[in-house]
Amino acid sequence: MKIINLVMRAIMLVFWVGIIFALLGPGFEEAGSTPLILGAIVLVMHIMQMLMLKQTAHVLHPSTSDYIQVLIFGSFAMHGHRARLREYNEKKRGNS
Repeated sequence: MKIINLVMRAIMLVFWVGIIFALLGPGFEEAGSTPLILGAIVLVMHIMQMLMLKQTAHVLHPSTSDYIQVLIFGSFAMHGHRARLREYNEKKRGNS
């Protein structure tokens, strides 16, 4: 599972580099609006995931680096946080 996560993070980096190149590269007119639309959709999804992480900040205490990783990698950076939240919920149920 860890290997798949690393591969998917690498793919996300390539995606973001492609979006930046489409915006700043010499062939902006050739790329059209598709990279902008895809980049905007992924960015909105990652911002929503950051907001979900923010809602659990009182439990998980994420750092600024955690937020940046979620902004770049999305759900592939959330794996550890989900596991910690699951452990917290299991402990909470055990104590009730």
